[in-house]
Amino acid sequence: MKKIDKKQICIFLAIMLFIFAEIIPRELNNLDEIWNFNFANSIAKGLLPYKDFSIIQGPLVPLITGIILKIFGTEMFITRILAVILDSTILFLVYKIMDKLSIKDYIKYITLAILAIIMKPYFALDYNWASLSLVLLIIYLEITQKETIKKQILIGVIAGFTITIKQTTGLIISIATIGWCILETRNLKDLKKYIKNMLYRFLGVFSVVSIFIAILIALGIFANYIDYCILGVKTFSNSISYIEALIKNSNIIIKLLSFSPFLVNIALLIMYVKTKSKELLVLFTYSIAQMVVVYPIADETHFVVAIVPTVIAIGFLMNILIKKIYESKKIEIIINSFLICFISISSILFLIIGINNFKIQNKNMELNHFKYIPAKQEGIEQNKKMGEYITSNSKDVYILDAVAALYMIPVDRYNKDFDMFNKGNLGSKGEAGQIERIKNMSNSIFLIRNKKYSRNWQNPEIVRRYIINNMQKTGEIGIFDIYE
Repeated sequence: MKKIDKKQICIFLAIMLFIFAEIIPRELNNLDEIWNFNFANSIAKGLLPYKDFSIIQGPLVPLITGIILKIFGTEMFITRILAVILDSTILFLVYKIMDKLSIKDYIKYITLAILAIIMKPYFALDYNWASLSLVLLIIYLEITQKETIKKQILIGVIAGFTITIKQTTGLIISIATIGWCILETRNLKDLKKYIKNMLYRFLGVFSVVSIFIAILIALGIFANYIDYCILGVKTFSNSISYIEALIKNSNIIIKLLSFSPFLVNIALLIMYVKTKSKELLVLFTYSIAQMVVVYPIADETHFVVAIVPTVIAIGFLMNILIKKIYESKKIEIIINSFLICFISISSILFLIIGINNFKIQNKNMELNHFKYIPAKQEGIEQNKKMGEYITSNSKDVYILDAVAALYMIPVDRYNKDFDMFNKGNLGSKGEAGQIERIKNMSNSIFLIRNKKYSRNWQNPEIVRRYIINNMQKTGEIGIFDIYE
């Protein structure tokens, strides 16, 4: 029986305590969290993605989350626990990869600390984080020495699952997974080995994607999937440039890391040419593949997920450099001990602070599905007021705004497209399709945000103008104007 590694257990617990302390006290104000919960909650209620509710990524994460909500209760608090588990697993996989690469302990701890610091405000349960966990698992398998058919197929299967999480990034990751081994080819024997491994990996990817498509067809939602996830993407016209969002960022760590992908990958490639080390090539491949996450929105939220393989590569390069320049076992032991104590104490302190913050916060106990989530009482009362207006009105009430789900979730209503009213989320017909839909809707009330309040940067402005120019404003409620 394999001996339990107590150090690794302690590291995982330290990571989990840190993330738990960050996620649990958060107030109810993160739109991504609300939207992702709404997807899973809709599945838990028996609704079908793409057909009954709009979503532009693969259905795997909301499906798994929805099943768990169905078992344990449809409360956002459950998804926060799942976020703690997922994000802890991600950082622990980073540690395991660095351990497999024989990186010095203190470099591992520093790397984990840097990632924890930049990720801290953005820890979440969503498709990008789930996809990252699979990419890290692939990297871990890639750098293991044992080469078997089973391993090749398994890597392909995992890559295939990334497509069911997010079709665009998943496709890039799958191509990288299947194709990178060609760079190791030196002779005919290598070429035969590559072709064989490529076919096994392709078989893994193909099997998952085939089953996925078959399920979509069986559920009668394949056409809807194509409409929202493939054709609908072209209607997303907004973007955030890499230079604008990251290189000019005020966060010094993120600013420094924003320069690293290009420089690190050049260094990896040069060193690979000299050493032919497989590990360098693996890190080079997945560092590039994972960076696709920042396109077309290169904000911090996406960057902290995209940069992870590159940060591992930095640690690996630093390890090689330090070994060549200077090594002292005595100093290494002292640094390791200090960092272990620092990380352990910091995690416990963060946990104490997090629990204390949670205790003193006003927690919602009135709004369905948001129980035990910290929220200002003013916001709770406003939500209740909106809920009463929606449920008591003789007409159907639709909120054409990014925050619609915040008000619709507690009253158990879902209005396809309107409850995540953003450009790129409206299917292939985009805003024109929504205007045609609105024209044919009778006995309906539409709420749009009052001009005094700033709108989400992805707000469909053409639809908003249509409402203002073609309907009658009959009043106001909260931050919204009422149009009929």
